[in-house]
Amino acid sequence: MRNEKKTAQMSDGSEIYYEKYGQGPALFLLHGNGGSGKYFSKQLNSFSKHFNVFVVDSRGHGRSTNTQKETSFQVMAEDLATIMDQEKVQQADLLGFSDGANLAMVFARMYPEKVDHLILNAGNTVPSGVRVLPHILSYIQYAIVWIGAFIDTGMRNFLPILRLLFHDIGLTTEDLNQIKAPTLVIVGKHDSIKTQHSMYIARSIPGASFAIVSGQGHMFARRNPKRFNQEVLQFLLDNEGVI
Repeated sequence: MRNEKKTAQMSDGSEIYYEKYGQGPALFLLHGNGGSGKYFSKQLNSFSKHFNVFVVDSRGHGRSTNTQKETSFQVMAEDLATIMDQEKVQQADLLGFSDGANLAMVFARMYPEKVDHLILNAGNTVPSGVRVLPHILSYIQYAIVWIGAFIDTGMRNFLPILRLLFHDIGLTTEDLNQIKAPTLVIVGKHDSIKTQHSMYIARSIPGASFAIVSGQGHMFARRNPKRFNQEVLQFLLDNEGVI
């Protein structure tokens, strides 16, 4: 499977790494906190048959850099807009997992004209949308990294990324009401995101579809890629009219 490896220079000096696969309408894949575009390795073959797939390493993740001591989904949305401008992509579908879904929601609110369709897998607008045990584990992880940051540069650079887990993403219910792109909210029944919070997101985005898949958890796309890919492609191809 042929791909292009590219970078985009941000105004603050950060470099965002991304890869391109396939041809067709643009589809951006946005990974979760602490991950990289490699999370979607089991989606690429399937999706690139229908779409020009952009796999992005968010700032401070994977092969992307981050010059800022703090970051936000708003800054990351600006990064994404810069990549789209560089690639002369006027409008794209966004598929986000976890923090990638949060980024997709923020981007859709900031740049509505640039979004065609949204697929939100396990996003949360507020920390209380996460189940108790995973939320506690995030605090434990942060404490370990905070201690390690005194002696390790990599851990020090990771702290701004981890802090995203403990703040609202900056969107109110009214903001979600303003998202006009056709949207699929898809989660596993055993996801670390509370089911009622995923349902809240689906209810708040006008006309959004909601899919909950039994037997699946937070890593749905990795653990059962066949089912995940099927659900995503059915939504996109039905709405895109792509054959």
